[in-house]
Amino acid sequence: MGIFDSLERGLGSLRPLSDAKLEDEREVLRQRYVSSGDVIKASKLYDELRYYDEEMTRRANGAYARDNPNPPEPRHREHGWYLPSDD
Repeated sequence: MGIFDSLERGLGSLRPLSDAKLEDEREVLRQRYVSSGDVIKASKLYDELRYYDEEMTRRANGAYARDNPNPPEPRHREHGWYLPSDD
């Protein structure tokens, strides 16, 4: 972990974390969210959970894009894109 990763993490970025560390921290946060009795605290924890989820989704989408560089062409219906099938 370099100095820029430490700086990025200090500013709240989740990018320098490994996938396993990200999942572990999210699980700890989820357990705090589930056990919280205060609505305001739970709301803040929920927002933070969404932040972790967005980062995990970004990583998963990036991995999928690397594995599938040429997506298949969209499939069209016989009579066009938006026409109903009952002629």
